[in-house]
Amino acid sequence: MSPEGPIRPEPRSYLFVPGDAPAKMAKAVRGGADALILDLEDSVAPARKDAALREVCGFVAAAADGPRPLLYVRLNGTEPARALAELAALPLGPLAGIVWPKLTSISQLDPVSHGLDALEARDGLRRGHVGIVGIVTETAASLLAGADLGRGHPRLQGYTWGLEDLSADLGRAPLPGRTDATRMLAAHAQTFCLLASVAAGITPIDAVDPNFRDLDVLTADCRRSAELGFRARMAIHPAQLAPIHEGLAPSAETLDWARRVLELAAENPDGAAFQLDGRMVDRPHIKIAQTLLSRTMAP
Repeated sequence: MSPEGPIRPEPRSYLFVPGDAPAKMAKAVRGGADALILDLEDSVAPARKDAALREVCGFVAAAADGPRPLLYVRLNGTEPARALAELAALPLGPLAGIVWPKLTSISQLDPVSHGLDALEARDGLRRGHVGIVGIVTETAASLLAGADLGRGHPRLQGYTWGLEDLSADLGRAPLPGRTDATRMLAAHAQTFCLLASVAAGITPIDAVDPNFRDLDVLTADCRRSAELGFRARMAIHPAQLAPIHEGLAPSAETLDWARRVLELAAENPDGAAFQLDGRMVDRPHIKIAQTLLSRTMAP
């Protein structure tokens, strides 16, 4: 196999797993997630950080080729020296990417990207082998950096967002349930993530839902998320994976519409606009139809 590894479809689900829990990591490989995020940051107590790094390095090094989730590692990005040491310790070959938390500026990615350049050369990997998923909206500063984050970066694969750290930054309690204040804040952060992702040309990834028991609500929320334009979602429990995959999947009605749009375009190759079901169809609709169907045909 080449150092780049096999071409994989875009993940729909990213499951967080504590990096100091080897049994959970081993179980998660068989849990149905498209990608695993082996966490060295918030889910690991400070006294367990070094042990977690050893566990994650061993787990990644032992990762087998063949069918398995894509592997990501969330680094301690607010401690740059620790994060770079974590990166240097990791075997990069099996990794699809790293997750960089509390991203407020694209310039934060320059040192880690330069470090990856050297480490990929060390490991005989092509430059750019390891991608980056950034977590935005975790601070007020991030929400004021839309134009900067929208510039993107060659290693960026996606943005996701979070409310818990933002709530801490704002000095508010993220209490259970969706009050008007929580809904307003979440809607702003979610929309920011979506628009920054699209501007940067990367995947918009919806945030974790901390309530992993009400799965019907999660499925409905993922359908709304897909309508907005999100293509993936974070999870904190394996039970959330099936609702995420179901909720984000294009409906049969949507796919039928996309097929008929492309059929109409093929029948009228010189046309710019057509009529379908009493509504106008033009180039943006054709582009959307192509995108929807290409995702369903991913290997």
